[in-house]
Amino acid sequence: MNNSIKHLVGLGALAALTACIETTESAPVTSQMPVAPGSPPFIEGSFGASDAATAACRNLLASQTTGGVRVVGSEFSEAASAVYMRVGANGAPWRCLVSNDGSNPDTMFMGSEGFL
Repeated sequence: MNNSIKHLVGLGALAALTACIETTESAPVTSQMPVAPGSPPFIEGSFGASDAATAACRNLLASQTTGGVRVVGSEFSEAASAVYMRVGANGAPWRCLVSNDGSNPDTMFMGSEGFL
């Protein structure tokens, strides 16, 4: 019976240690590129643009860049919508102005020049 208790304690300790193992992603985590000083506001975490506007901007920017496009925020107004996106591993900031129906998207890089 004494050996059974030792085995149970040992298994419990092994289970506790296994839970402490930390795994990380294979891709390095980098900080996001800041928006250039003096740029228009860059909205993250608030979403107001239509799905059509967001899709048009994402598709246009994906055709102009490489590295993956993430929509991080958007704004809606009667005149047009603004969609904010980050591109690539360094999170390069981009803004797209687009009609609410998704027509006429126009992108603008919002980081410091020389960092794409």
